[in-house]
Amino acid sequence: MKLGVMSLGDHLADPHTGIRTTQGERLRSIVDSSIEAEQLGFSMVALGEHHFNDYIISSPNMLLAAIAERTSTIRLTTAVTLLATSDPVRVAEDFATLDLLSGGRADIVVGRGINKDAYAAFGQLDPARGAEILAEKTALLNRLWTEKEPFSWSGEFRGPLDEIQLKPSPVAAPRVWMGTGTTEESVRLTAAQGLPLMLPSIFGSLDGWGPLVTLYRELMTEKGLEPLVGSCSYVHVAETTEQAREQWKPYLTNYVQWAYDLMGNTRAVDFDKLLAGTAMCGSPDVVVDRMLAVKNTVDPDIHLAVFDVGGLPHDILMDSMRLFSKHVMPKL
Repeated sequence: MKLGVMSLGDHLADPHTGIRTTQGERLRSIVDSSIEAEQLGFSMVALGEHHFNDYIISSPNMLLAAIAERTSTIRLTTAVTLLATSDPVRVAEDFATLDLLSGGRADIVVGRGINKDAYAAFGQLDPARGAEILAEKTALLNRLWTEKEPFSWSGEFRGPLDEIQLKPSPVAAPRVWMGTGTTEESVRLTAAQGLPLMLPSIFGSLDGWGPLVTLYRELMTEKGLEPLVGSCSYVHVAETTEQAREQWKPYLTNYVQWAYDLMGNTRAVDFDKLLAGTAMCGSPDVVVDRMLAVKNTVDPDIHLAVFDVGGLPHDILMDSMRLFSKHVMPKL
């Protein structure tokens, strides 16, 4: 099980002080922590894409390019690219460029997104057809990266292409992961396309993931394809569990309450229930046990840890990442 870091870029005020960093400071923190992640032994950095709210990474490929120029080994991916509301030709060009600049380190996780405002703003007026739109655009994206000669194409959800060839072309076609896995239907669609599965729900249930991942692996094996699985969780490590819980609770609950409000969810935040799910908080030994539970249940090829959440100051974020690297990673 490889380990990576992920940021969705929530830009919230510190719940203790009420002070919010500038947007530039928040983006710089994401870049700087991702660069140090390579030095700490993490194998991937994944950045989310959102629009028109306080998840402020709207162009993850720009941040990944900045990270690429100051790293040499860490893989660079999105979490996710909202391909259903994007032009796959533009996406293919952007990530081919990133792949070349980084020496072949680009991956991409694609998803359909659920924000109706984003669908309208980017010219896709029917979110109900998001799965169909995503499937068509994903197939085109893969073709743009693999065709060695000019080709023509036509589809339902973008204009036709006439004798085009992608330039520049990537070192090799970036691996395309499907960001899904909350339902049996989504797992079956991912396997039908022969794509790696990146589990998206960081508020999900570990027990709920297990049967879906088993089904995905069975379907991929039946097709003669290698199943690849990624998973993710929020993580905070401190010297003791008491310190970790006291330190992290205001920030995680700050974030989750904001995320619930954004989604129109009216339920109250239950910190202990979050920790009983996929969020991990405690001493290194406690976090090791939680990570081993993920390995035993899902056995992911890569697990992405979200350390920055809810206005957590950069220095506390880095302390947590360093403890994870020093005391958790060697035991996994």
